[in-house]
Amino acid sequence: MKRASPEPASPRAPGDLGGGRLLVFFPDDTTSDGGAAMATGGFFDDDNVPPWDTWVGMFREDPEPAQQSEDYVISWVPPVFVEAVAQGIQANPESCIQWLEDSTTLMAQRLKDLR
Repeated sequence: MKRASPEPASPRAPGDLGGGRLLVFFPDDTTSDGGAAMATGGFFDDDNVPPWDTWVGMFREDPEPAQQSEDYVISWVPPVFVEAVAQGIQANPESCIQWLEDSTTLMAQRLKDLR
């Protein structure tokens, strides 16, 4: 008896993040004040680092403008945490965490160009 092949998963539209959002974290810019951790109920740690299991990758670029750090981490924020992370971003005075689309990174620009 021949088994039926499983149905392939339907492809997601480009830019579909399952209701989540992409976040950028600049590790060299953190003051490790714990404000984002408190505002999010622990999504970020006291150093403003997003959970490692949400990381998409770490990137390096020559920044424009020059005040942006060279190294940054992009992570995916699941939909259930988007509102809390937005509060963490507001509580973060050094702007070391930002929504990717609000950043000046080359990766943000590349993603905008794909649309």
